[in-house]
Amino acid sequence: MTASTIADQLSKGLNEKVHIEYVNGGDTLIVRVDGDHLVEAVQYLRNQMEARFMYSVGMDTRKQNGCLAVNQVIGLDRDKSFLVLRTDVNPEHAEVPSLTPMIPGANWHEREVRDMIGIAPIGHPDPRRLVLPDDFPADSHPLRRDFKFDEHPPQVNGNPPLLRKPPKGARTVPIGPFYPTLEEPVFINLFVEGEHIVDVDYRGFYGHRGVEKLGDSDLTYQQVPFLAERICGI
Repeated sequence: MTASTIADQLSKGLNEKVHIEYVNGGDTLIVRVDGDHLVEAVQYLRNQMEARFMYSVGMDTRKQNGCLAVNQVIGLDRDKSFLVLRTDVNPEHAEVPSLTPMIPGANWHEREVRDMIGIAPIGHPDPRRLVLPDDFPADSHPLRRDFKFDEHPPQVNGNPPLLRKPPKGARTVPIGPFYPTLEEPVFINLFVEGEHIVDVDYRGFYGHRGVEKLGDSDLTYQQVPFLAERICGI
């Protein structure tokens, strides 16, 4: 099916709950959906159109329309097409329903959008920070447009990392926060019963240096790859 055919099917299946915004005659479709209908729309795409969640992207579009936004990028592998579900979000009540209870793979994506843009995923099973350090101010979100690339927010003291407790009957084996087999330092708690690992708790991104913000503000398109290569050691 073409993007136009997919748009027609989506409109019929969800009626007025989605609004077709942009159709590329080839392989891309952009659809607006209110937060109240986001979960239903994704569920329809999965169950009726064999769609696959790929990732979430937060955006600060306040200068354009006064809103924040979150895009759910969906793969329609059968049709070799992509669909973007775009949800505008009121900055004063920046929240959308979480997809993680339905799609576990959305977990980190939603937490990153919450950290960097400030859109909270309501109903997320693990609302802890992911990218930002624990002493970062709660109301500062580095990928918002009004956050300067050279800004240094004050540290918030008395805000230790929130670590999960082991399941009943298990003990904790800590690993990290640095060891030479990983490119980026992480802290991992393994929960074990005897020699069996029954669960794990992860805290990473200790090597995060705000490269996205530099690439989004101060650096030119040609300069971004040079910085990325230095950070990643390519």
